[in-house]
Amino acid sequence: MDLTIGLVVTLILYAIFFAFQILYITVPLFIVNGEQRSKMARKPEDGISILIPAYNEEAIIKNCIQAILHVDYKKYEAYIINDGSTDHTMELLISLLDLKKVEKEKAGRISHEPVKGIYQSTIYPSIYIIDKENGGKADSLNAGIEFAQYETIITLDAYSGLYVKSLQIINAAFKDQNVIAAGGMVHIGQAFYGDYTNPMPRFNMSHLLRFQFLQYLVNFYLYKITQAKFKALAIISGAFGVFKRDALFEVGGYRITVGEDMDITMRIQRLIKTKYPTKKILFIPEAVCFTEGPETFRDLFKQRIRWQKAFIDCIIIYGRSLLTKFGFSISLFLIVDALMLGTLTAFPTLIIPFAMLIKGEGAILALVLFVFSFSLGIFQSLVAMIITNRFGYVFSWVDKIRIAFFIPFEIVTYRFLGVLFNTFGTIGYFINKNSWNKVKRVGGQHQTYNEELHDNGKIIDLNEHKKSVG
Repeated sequence: MDLTIGLVVTLILYAIFFAFQILYITVPLFIVNGEQRSKMARKPEDGISILIPAYNEEAIIKNCIQAILHVDYKKYEAYIINDGSTDHTMELLISLLDLKKVEKEKAGRISHEPVKGIYQSTIYPSIYIIDKENGGKADSLNAGIEFAQYETIITLDAYSGLYVKSLQIINAAFKDQNVIAAGGMVHIGQAFYGDYTNPMPRFNMSHLLRFQFLQYLVNFYLYKITQAKFKALAIISGAFGVFKRDALFEVGGYRITVGEDMDITMRIQRLIKTKYPTKKILFIPEAVCFTEGPETFRDLFKQRIRWQKAFIDCIIIYGRSLLTKFGFSISLFLIVDALMLGTLTAFPTLIIPFAMLIKGEGAILALVLFVFSFSLGIFQSLVAMIITNRFGYVFSWVDKIRIAFFIPFEIVTYRFLGVLFNTFGTIGYFINKNSWNKVKRVGGQHQTYNEELHDNGKIIDLNEHKKSVG
């Protein structure tokens, strides 16, 4: 590419990039205040079904059960869906829950792999196990939808745990009959300590986890709040999503794909645009879950490659009908911000300024662009921290100092990983789009998840709880 043309293209892209980033920064600052949680009154409880697919999760399944049991909510049922695990997941579930086989009526509207049996815990009657043949995460969710009793359905990863009041918050939001889907806030669990009633943030962890924690704050508190405001939310995170059961039935359940979370969100957005224009999808940042972030670069690489494959898959499937069946807002954010800026031009936008420096042409401009990008990155991270504080997560002064030193380091190091992930993920999609490299989980995402659970205001051990209830 001619350097002059490259310069013009770079300046245009930077201008568009700047416009989006200003939007992501200003919208949350104006619409999020420090009284969000205190204003949320408890509403009469409607039933909620929680679906948790589990494949070879023996390392973290105990944490999963603890996370379910601590919720401050009565009218719920939880289905752990054992998707043909080849490790000791099922044996551990039997040991921890004292299961009995039960009969449950299914809706018969979504196909899935055969179910070998449905079991209910005799100790915790709200917990059920669906033991089925292996079919993948989407297939497991479809099985759970079939057997779920309640109209509001929450989908969780097995390595995610809910904040104590999350079900109350979701219940209040879904009192609005026009809400048919929502996403909650996902925090990196390793960045929190304490009991379930009052999780406290910390920044004393590895640089890789610090990077993920800050990235989640930006992606959820800045990006998702803004996108939801413009009715352009394209991804309800698979770690924590909420859906109306009838909407899931109407779109045919989950499609078996490498990125079922973005796919189901896109199909519900299409349903709203083409059939139910008064319905809506929310982002509910007060409803929180804590997920275990990958602790090695290899596992982080596998996770982000899969995310990029999922994005490319949805762009290919839904791209041609974006404007006609999804509307202007979601098309703008997906095509311009996510596809053009985030994927197609990420690599050349990074390379062109360096080429200018090497050739000695436009060196001052290249330096200005770098300083501009660096400053914008600093400001973006600081705003994310401000929003985090407004939601009640307050860091110690020692951690604030750690954050202040880490943010500039992260911008010139870890943030460039996005180019690597997007490039390899896009190429990998066309080589083997359906590959799913499972990320290793160690079960240490939250200090209390390993050892304790919150039960009626007390912190007690799961095994002791089993003995006392039994």
